[in-house]
Amino acid sequence: MTRTIAVIKKEFKQIFRDVRTLFLLIFFPPQLLLLFGYALSFDVKHIQTGVYDLDKSEQSRALLHALTATEYFDLAKTYENRADIDRGLDSGKTSVVIVIPHGFGRAIEEGETAKIQSLIDGANSQTAAITQGYIKAFAQAYSIKLASEQLLQLGYDRIKPPVDLEPRIWYNPELKSSMFLVPGLIVLILMLSCVISTALSIVREKERGTIEQLLVSPLNSAQIIIGKTIPYAIIALTSGALISGVGYLVFSVPIKGSIFILLIASTLFILSALGQGILISTITSSQQVAYQVAALTSMLPALLLSGFVFPIRNMPHVIQLITYIVPARYFISVLRAIMLKGAGIEAYWEDILSLAIFSTVMLLAATIRMSRTKLA
Repeated sequence: MTRTIAVIKKEFKQIFRDVRTLFLLIFFPPQLLLLFGYALSFDVKHIQTGVYDLDKSEQSRALLHALTATEYFDLAKTYENRADIDRGLDSGKTSVVIVIPHGFGRAIEEGETAKIQSLIDGANSQTAAITQGYIKAFAQAYSIKLASEQLLQLGYDRIKPPVDLEPRIWYNPELKSSMFLVPGLIVLILMLSCVISTALSIVREKERGTIEQLLVSPLNSAQIIIGKTIPYAIIALTSGALISGVGYLVFSVPIKGSIFILLIASTLFILSALGQGILISTITSSQQVAYQVAALTSMLPALLLSGFVFPIRNMPHVIQLITYIVPARYFISVLRAIMLKGAGIEAYWEDILSLAIFSTVMLLAATIRMSRTKLA
């Protein structure tokens, strides 16, 4: 125990002497959260909308006024011919163009079906799909409004729709993308900083020639690994608390569930990331190689295979199987359950168990690799 404490003290001194490492572990993650939190957004609002009104009737003007009165569509351009529409969509000045044909107003007055057309820029498929959904919802609501007005004119003063849908959205009623993104960003940033920082620790000892002092000392491999892991774990937990605080203060992302369970899950995830970093440092011989391997094996899986951006259930079956060895997958699930839903441990105990298994495997693998290095 005394030897392990000595290694911990040594590692703390090394970290505090290295300003870059300290900045990477504590101050850099909150800055990354601010940067990505403001830069990334899945909210689709203020869509640049063009209008090609061939009817120019009172009814067409009323339709356009109702459309652009929402926060989703901004009138950017009024077109006078079809060629200008193509140029507007090609240049990106407009994302959608509403085409109102001749006879739109007359059809409404006579109680017929009035047709309109929407031309949507599909270069960004996700934005295009959301835009199409907005337009369909608006057209349906506007049609119901017109039908109600026509029935009132015919003397039906109490009109009830056959089906009255009352949607209620739980956990994120305002549908803010930050509520979805911030927990994923916390996982991504912690994974990246923890793996890279510890991946460089033992490699730095190799390059400076101080690793031989550890190898010839009475310390065994487990004591070295524990001594090097605990300081980084404490600092990473501090960094995680700062990131969570920034998420709450800046992006209004709360912690509705148990803070104690969140602390346990965060510790397990950080230990798995640190174990992965130490394992990388034991099999690489230079800081440059260690950095590249750490960045590649931490950032890409945490970004692409964790469910942070892309739902895992939509991935091919083979890729879904690979995600089971990505610890970020489990931590994102736990974070969203605790922070956004306030769920109890019965909802995510399997994810916490998976984090415990993964962290144990990583630390054991790093210890075994270190013992082989010592014997060599």
